[in-house]
Amino acid sequence: MLAHSSILQAQSDLIIPDTLPLSSLPSVTQEIVGFFIIETHVLDTTGNFRSERDIEDLWDALVGRLCTTVERVLQNETDADSFLRVKESLIAFVMTLEVLVTIFSYI
Repeated sequence: MLAHSSILQAQSDLIIPDTLPLSSLPSVTQEIVGFFIIETHVLDTTGNFRSERDIEDLWDALVGRLCTTVERVLQNETDADSFLRVKESLIAFVMTLEVLVTIFSYI
């Protein structure tokens, strides 16, 4: 059986590729949000399929990987518009999460 950390790493590898073209950042962040909407629903409806701690650990792993990947891609970027598009994508990502937190806190 795979260790818990190995499973988390495998899942984050599937969601965030090693090489991330900046143009795909909006779709990757949308996929992350969708994934966690489903995980939250599964957590709320199944009981023991996955623990809340498992989901939090996966979230931490994914956000860490997203940050590392975006940072690595931007290290050699010189185009100001690329930085602006990354900023816009990440702001949209955070705003979506804030809305979801509000929605799920009422459920």
